Parts: sequence; structure tokens; C-alpha cells
Amino acid sequence: MDIKLSQYNTVTLIIILVIGVGCQSAIEISPDTAAIVNDTEIKLSEVQILFDTQLRQSGQKLSSEEASTLKLSILGQLMNDEILMERATEQDLTATDAEVSTRFTTFKKDYTEEKFQEFLKEQETTEEQIKRRLYRTVTIEKLYNKEITSKISVSESEIEEHFSKNKANYNPPEGWRLRHILVTDKKDPGVNNIRNDDATTPDEARKKAKRLMDRLLSGEDFARLAQEYSEDPLSTPRGGDLGFVTAQQLDAVGPTFKRAVKGLKVEQIYPKPIPTNYGYLLLKLIAKEKGGQYELTSPKVQADIRQTIFNRKENILKTAYLQVVRNEAKIRNVLAEKILTLH
Repeated sequence: MDIKLSQYNTVTLIIILVIGVGCQSAIEISPDTAAIVNDTEIKLSEVQILFDTQLRQSGQKLSSEEASTLKLSILGQLMNDEILMERATEQDLTATDAEVSTRFTTFKKDYTEEKFQEFLKEQETTEEQIKRRLYRTVTIEKLYNKEITSKISVSESEIEEHFSKNKANYNPPEGWRLRHILVTDKKDPGVNNIRNDDATTPDEARKKAKRLMDRLLSGEDFARLAQEYSEDPLSTPRGGDLGFVTAQQLDAVGPTFKRAVKGLKVEQIYPKPIPTNYGYLLLKLIAKEKGGQYELTSPKVQADIRQTIFNRKENILKTAYLQVVRNEAKIRNVLAEKILTLH
């Protein structure tokens, strides 16, 4: 009887010790805790840094509800990234130093060292922080490539079916794909370029347009200058990319603009600022579309359809994969709990 009791107490002690160890390993919630993903804490300070960056880039003022919504969205992305990073680590798919270095070189290639240091200062970030973000990006890409991308195929029958249903989409009008930098002569609170640079008078606009044109003609990157200085809030984040513009749209801007566009060769910059009713335009032709019906035999059509179908499959499979790995994770969204408590 004493032996059995002793065995029972031993088992009980082991259970208590195991439970105790488990409780001790749990992460303690602090005022800076935004979420817990498995055994990893995501801090509110991390969310705040990304929140401040997005707010600074957009130049918007948010209500308290809009701010909370954006923070929850940022946190959701951080939680997803953490889950994917853990999965990638389990499969030994983390980015190597060489891969991060290569990606960083690509990221930095359009900057002089002076301009890059200015960028770091404006974005309130460091080279090391950028490399850490690239490490995460490359790692997640490697995971998706192994689990999703490498397994996707597009059949000839899928291509044929897509073309038969969307043939009208391959009968485009004549068009020109353009980048532009807009310089207006009035103050505009909607300006959202990297430098928050805004000409406010006709004289300032004329001088700014000339300075930028001189820099473009000396070989500086058009897209980068557009992001830094263009006053068009819609195209500035895309490096001034306007997409394809039709002849009818050219007419709407004006005859000078239309003549300038039609006289350009692909990759050519128009050599002087174009005056318009709303300021000056600096212009570059990226591509030209001759227009007319394309057939399925066209390599361009084949490639476009294949990529369209591939992207569609990739998007749905990535979404499904993320949901599956989330199902297997232990998640606690502390920020969401706090927001509910406050309301």
C-alpha cells in the first residue's frame, strides 16, 4: 500500500513539475505587448514604428478609429510574418547573408551614397534595420517558393480558355506608357513625395522644374526623382508611372503634350519641361503600344495570359496556405483585446 502511494505521489510530482515549467515559459504580458505568436512576443513599439512610417509617407491625419484600424492591420501583417518565419526556420529556408547582401545592393542601386544617407534620415531608419526587413522578406519568399510557387503549372488549355473569354482585352487602342513628374505653382496639402517638396508660386515651379530637368538629363533616375519631388499624389509612389495613355487622353491634356509624347522614342526623356494649365510636366516614354487585335499565337499574349493565370493561382494558394499555418499557431492579439476594453 505504501509502495503504491509512493508511486502515485511520484507521478503527481512529475505532472506538477511539467505544468510548472510550462507556466514559467509562458510570456508575461507587458504594457508593450501587442501580440503573442507561439512563444514570440510582438511589441507595440514595433507596430508604432511602422505606423509612424506609413503616416509620414501618406501625410494623412487619422481619427482615433482610423489609427486603431491601421495599427491592427500592421499587427496582423507582423503576426503573419512571424508565423511564416517560424515555418521557414523549421524547414531551414532562412535567407543567407549573401542573399540579403544581394537584395540590399539591388535596393540601394539607384542612390548615390549621399542620397542614400538622406533617405535613411528622412525615413528615420538605419541600414541594419533595412537589412533585417530584407532578411524577413527573402526568407518568406523562399518558403512560398518551396510550398507554393514551384508547384504551380499553367496548361495550354487554360491559356486557350482564358483567351477565348477575354479576347476583347487583347484589342487595345494605340497607347503610350509614360512616367511624369508634376510641378505645380500652387500650395497643395495633398503632396506626398518623399521630401514633402512643394512649389507654391509660378517662379518656384519654373525653377524647380528646370533643376529637376537638369538632373534628369545628367543621368539621374526618373522614377527616384518622381518619388522624391513630384507633386502628383497619385503617381508619385509609383515613380511617376501613369500606365498606358491613349490618344484621346493625350488630347485632353493639350496639343503640346500630345506632340511631345508622339515625338519620343522608348526610354527617351523629353528634353524640357512642358508648361500646362496646372504647372509643368517632365516626361519619359517607357513603352509604346501600337494597338489592334492580338491573336493567341502572339508570344506577348501567351506570356501575359500565362502570368495572369499563374498570379491568380499563386494568390489563392498563398492565402489558403497562410490560413492553414495560422490554424496551427497559438495566437493572442493583445492589442485587439485592449481596443475592445477601451470601447
